[in-house]
Amino acid sequence: MKRKYPRAFNRFIYLFLFQFFSTLLPRSIQKFFSVIVGDLFYLLMPKTRGAVRKNVEGVSRGRWSKEKIEFITRKTFQNYGQYLLDYMVMHRLQPSNKHQWVEEEVGDHYMIEALQRGKGVICVTPHLGNWEMGGLLFSFRGGKLNVLTLDEPDQDTKSFREEMRRRRGIRNIYIDPKDPSPMAAIDAVRALKENQIVAMLGDRVETQKTMVFEFFGRKTPFPIGVAILALATGAPVLPVFVVMENSRKYKGIIEAPVSFEDNSREDRETIIRKGMTELIKKFETYIEKYPDQWYNFFSYWKP
Repeated sequence: MKRKYPRAFNRFIYLFLFQFFSTLLPRSIQKFFSVIVGDLFYLLMPKTRGAVRKNVEGVSRGRWSKEKIEFITRKTFQNYGQYLLDYMVMHRLQPSNKHQWVEEEVGDHYMIEALQRGKGVICVTPHLGNWEMGGLLFSFRGGKLNVLTLDEPDQDTKSFREEMRRRRGIRNIYIDPKDPSPMAAIDAVRALKENQIVAMLGDRVETQKTMVFEFFGRKTPFPIGVAILALATGAPVLPVFVVMENSRKYKGIIEAPVSFEDNSREDRETIIRKGMTELIKKFETYIEKYPDQWYNFFSYWKP
């Protein structure tokens, strides 16, 4: 499945309009721009709006009113506008001015303890909040970061992203779901053996390696690449989240490691299922808390 952004966020808007306004407007007043633009696309994109609403209903599981669901749907478009604004100027983020963007970071000790094991660390997050900022925060701590990512067909977008990451010493490991070559997996394993960090997004099916799990009460296929990589290398898996708070600043969270340790008393599938179930429950916790920052602009649970 290819990543799907709102169709109206074409290359012109993505690389010019948001870059222009993110440079022109101080972050303190960008909220007004993101609200206006978010509302505009919320109104102009009925199919996308309907898909987001269905996703919010799935997270709700029948507990939220129609008014609350619609409010969250609209807020998702607004928050995504802020995400794009921040993405365009994220290269300005420095350790010296981090406090202007980041409100709090918690769970650093989990990362320190994991790296002390010497087997590298696998960080996994859903499409929630600002996952790109998470990579920058790791780079500030001196960690060598590798990002498993789908290749970007738009060369302008790809070049922009590569340059932003390159400046921070972040390396891309590109995945091609159509190519059975294991080069991406080999690169990831090599990085972990060198005690580096490998980061990935884990809530969308990008490859054929999946298993079905309960996700917000629905049978949902989930990619299990994180589990396979953890079993192959012994690297601990850390769920991480970077979410925007009411202050418009971000909170970086590193959660306790999820275990995928090989136990001779359990078969491989049981180990994967137990670890993935624990990981997915953590995804549910944060998505439910920040449903207006779960950026899936397509119908996540297709009929």
